[in-house]
Amino acid sequence: MTVPTSAPAYSRPTGHDPEVERLVAALPKISLHCHLIGSVAATTVVDLARKHGVGLEGRTADDLYDHDSYEDLGEFLRVLDLVGSVVRDADDFHRITYESLTDGGAAHGVLHRELHLSPPGHPGVAYPTILDGVVAGMRDARADTGISSGLVIGLCRERSGAEALSLVEEVVRHRRDEVWGVGLDYEEVKGPPGRFVEAFAAAGRAKLRRTAHSESGPPAHVLTLLNELGCDRVDHGYHVVDDPEITARCVEERVPFTCTPVSSDIGRYSGSGDGSHRRIAEMVDAGLLVTIDSDDPPMFGTDPTHDHRVLAHALGWGHAELGRLALDGVEATWLDDTDKAALRDRVQARLTEISPPPTDPPHPEENP
Repeated sequence: MTVPTSAPAYSRPTGHDPEVERLVAALPKISLHCHLIGSVAATTVVDLARKHGVGLEGRTADDLYDHDSYEDLGEFLRVLDLVGSVVRDADDFHRITYESLTDGGAAHGVLHRELHLSPPGHPGVAYPTILDGVVAGMRDARADTGISSGLVIGLCRERSGAEALSLVEEVVRHRRDEVWGVGLDYEEVKGPPGRFVEAFAAAGRAKLRRTAHSESGPPAHVLTLLNELGCDRVDHGYHVVDDPEITARCVEERVPFTCTPVSSDIGRYSGSGDGSHRRIAEMVDAGLLVTIDSDDPPMFGTDPTHDHRVLAHALGWGHAELGRLALDGVEATWLDDTDKAALRDRVQARLTEISPPPTDPPHPEENP
């Protein structure tokens, strides 16, 4: 997607409210839409490029990520592929996974993250090598911080359906307990969801959960995801509210939508780049099950705390609204019922702990 030059510049919320800052910092967070390759810190990219002798087009850690330029999805994906090219061995994958889950996750109050891992973004690296490093990073992060995690293997929609099916078959051959499902990413206009029915059917037969990106496509694409691909979760999906019938079905079936405020506003999927986040507000007001995450945090100059901060400022949301998002996030996870109940208890306990302090009741007026 290339945005017309007449589009307004992205506007970040301004202002500082101590109560908002207290709340978003302490809020328990559930992360269901975070791409591993997009969560690599710029300093780590530079370190790994030096390790493997890879050039970064003259860029440094200070200018590697040009956040506002990613209103052009093609430019964003080009930089994403550049990052993927420097992550090459199991140690690299361990490092970026551990950093994503600790510095980029637990440090922001994330209790659980389902990482999107895109093997096609790392050309020339064997899938088992990727998996060994990522799983080791997940286990170490949990041991050190308590954060739980699972993997969503991303199928590249810009490639053929046959390639997607081949990747699903490889995922099944090298099945690990940490791999919970598959997703569909990269540029939607280049890979409509109907192309991947066979790959998703194979994933379903293997008892893998399924989700897919639907950020720029019409509401009908959501129906394709549900009816033909067997998805039980939708990534982004902001345009569903343009169709009342599809919205009503998703409300009734409690279909989760994983929204990413900052990245989607820069990319102009969930609004017009004005920081209003009105699409997310419309989805919540319609009764949809909405979760909040950061997509590709350092690439868009954000983090889990900041994505909640911009919603609190833009929409006037406080403890009740943000707490509801956290609990809905628990419902949307791919955890089993036992682990989901335990996570819900943790989230609820934390929400109770950070409730706004009670205000003193007004003093009754004294009678004359």
